[in-house]
Amino acid sequence: MGNDTNLEEQVAIAALVISLLALLGVVLQYVQAVVGRTNGLPIRDKEVLGKWAEHSKLSFKWFRGEVHYEAPIIFMAASDNTRGPVEGKEIWYVDGTPESCEKTRVELPHNDPASRERVHTHKNELATWILAIEAAQMMERDSKAWELNEWSRFARESGARSPITFPFQGPVTLAVAIQAMTRSFDKHPAVKRPYATTAICHIIELCAVLGIYWKEFDRDNNKYRAEGNGYSVLGNRVHDFGLVFTFEKPGWPRFEKNRVIPTAEVKELSFGNVPTFYRDKKDDRNWKSPINEQKDLKTLQLGSRTEIAETLNLIRCNEYTTQCYSDDTKKHVHLFPVVFEVMAMLARPFHIKDRPFTYLPNPVAFPLNKQAFSPRRLLSEFRKRLNVEINTDQGPKYSPPTELANIDKLASDLHEELPGRDGEYSPKSLNDLHKAIDEVDDSILNKTSKDVVLDVLRRHVQEVLLAINTSQKDIDWPEYSPTAAAPASSGRPLHFAMPSMPGTPAQQPLFPPISTDEGTTGEISFDDLLKTPHEKREAALIKHYFEDIRIRAVSLDETNQHYDQEAAQASKDIHYSEPGYDGLGLVGLQQTTTSQTMGTMTEDGTTETAPGTGTVHSSPKAPTVGMNSRRATGTTPSRAETWRKHGLTRTEVRRNTIWFALVFRMICWLLLHDFDKKDVQLPKSELMGSRLSVFIV
Repeated sequence: MGNDTNLEEQVAIAALVISLLALLGVVLQYVQAVVGRTNGLPIRDKEVLGKWAEHSKLSFKWFRGEVHYEAPIIFMAASDNTRGPVEGKEIWYVDGTPESCEKTRVELPHNDPASRERVHTHKNELATWILAIEAAQMMERDSKAWELNEWSRFARESGARSPITFPFQGPVTLAVAIQAMTRSFDKHPAVKRPYATTAICHIIELCAVLGIYWKEFDRDNNKYRAEGNGYSVLGNRVHDFGLVFTFEKPGWPRFEKNRVIPTAEVKELSFGNVPTFYRDKKDDRNWKSPINEQKDLKTLQLGSRTEIAETLNLIRCNEYTTQCYSDDTKKHVHLFPVVFEVMAMLARPFHIKDRPFTYLPNPVAFPLNKQAFSPRRLLSEFRKRLNVEINTDQGPKYSPPTELANIDKLASDLHEELPGRDGEYSPKSLNDLHKAIDEVDDSILNKTSKDVVLDVLRRHVQEVLLAINTSQKDIDWPEYSPTAAAPASSGRPLHFAMPSMPGTPAQQPLFPPISTDEGTTGEISFDDLLKTPHEKREAALIKHYFEDIRIRAVSLDETNQHYDQEAAQASKDIHYSEPGYDGLGLVGLQQTTTSQTMGTMTEDGTTETAPGTGTVHSSPKAPTVGMNSRRATGTTPSRAETWRKHGLTRTEVRRNTIWFALVFRMICWLLLHDFDKKDVQLPKSELMGSRLSVFIV
């Protein structure tokens, strides 16, 4: 009996063990099934998430496994902004410091200028948004080191003995910001990789600040591709999810001189919108509203041919000028695209005081290649000809206004300050350029009616584009002679004939007989720029501007066949509509320029100068008829005769000063800002401020 009992116990124990093993096998099979159905479990690894893997966890709920991980929300904002997409979450601003790298959970390679960073192509498991964060940290770290080195170099060259300190302090208006947010793969089963979240506007802005420019932006076919500065961005639409981008690093990035200016206006430039000096800084908060239709010139839209044509139409250019951009068969380039002149004449300066950065994302649909021309030589030639213009005796009745003398002084000071080569400018030189632009804006352009400034600008642009599209062989000069004088009916003011430079032969007549072609052929051609040596192209362009373009942009003589008579009449109508206009010129102008413009004419050509006083008095005028019939009748000399005898009217002297201010401002603006020659704006202005969610995997 005892043996039988022991046997039964052994059998029972064996059965229990077998049952437990079977139960364990079933449990393991169930666990394996649960774990096998858990999405994202393999990504809990540093090879995939880097330091972010430490913040992932596995949880079980309702007999299912679920992986939770933290991923960033990336956006662009001012560094003192306290509001993020997720309320209550801390915002980490990228500044390149070890503390910032620790917060954003990335590691940067050692910054050794003597060795080249290794680019790894075998780590394709790593989430590409980690590379994006590393790129932002590297941008801040390397650019600050280069900035400090630039100030140190300037201190050595200027002979400063005190130790250099970092000059720029305070928050920046554009920085990369990050918030961490918990994600789960169960919420989006279509995605098999961890993803960061951003908005379509923010990924465009992020690419802009990193020096990455778009090569393809096709929303119809959902194809997006951007390259530049050692990085590559590819995007497409994933079904049941949304727009997905990958961020790759196939090359060697550099963040030194080419670092984009960290200013809030980059948020607009990235979409082809350019804030002008007519827009107050207080209105910048309204940038979030996309500009569906231009209604004023507080912002220029230049991101496509159509937008450029609409902008020129808003400036009230004629139809031929707008067609130079709407019709791609017409030419619009002399040394560089003319639209950059418009932008440089109106855009506010984006340079940050005391910072040496000059690069911007290109907001224009055409590239700007500064290897094809030299803004520094443009400044030198402008100063040279302006100096001759002011210091040459133009007749007993002409003396330049004070504002023009101030422009000459600014140009001369910059010519002495700036080095001879383009781009080798110290932070102090950049500050001087910025200051010169501000002085011109404050002393001339902002004190002048907006309509008058835009009228001078639009007539300048009209004449330049007409000259570009006029071939020399289409200009008929049958009676031309090197010694021939200008036609007696030309009405050309004598002091606009450019004085000969010392040691050079006298200038040839400005207005030889023209052809009878009534089409779009003008009297001026820029064809000679095609044959001019590279080193002389700037001098040839400035010569054309001073001798040919200027008078046509300034003149109010609607009787002269050599000028655009309808444009001159339209310009006069603009002046007549100004408050305080009395037919003699602006009342306010008499207080500032009359004593300097001794004997400049009134609109009826009947002024005279009081002996020894320099004060202008008007002779009695004959009655005038109608608003636009301001010239005297009877025995009063004709307009052409009075121009040849006395020169410009007071209003034209004012327009002449505005023209000089715009051209000088254009040259200084191009000196102060740089663009990547491969960067071209693609049409996407309607996406500015768009919060359409996109993802980086």
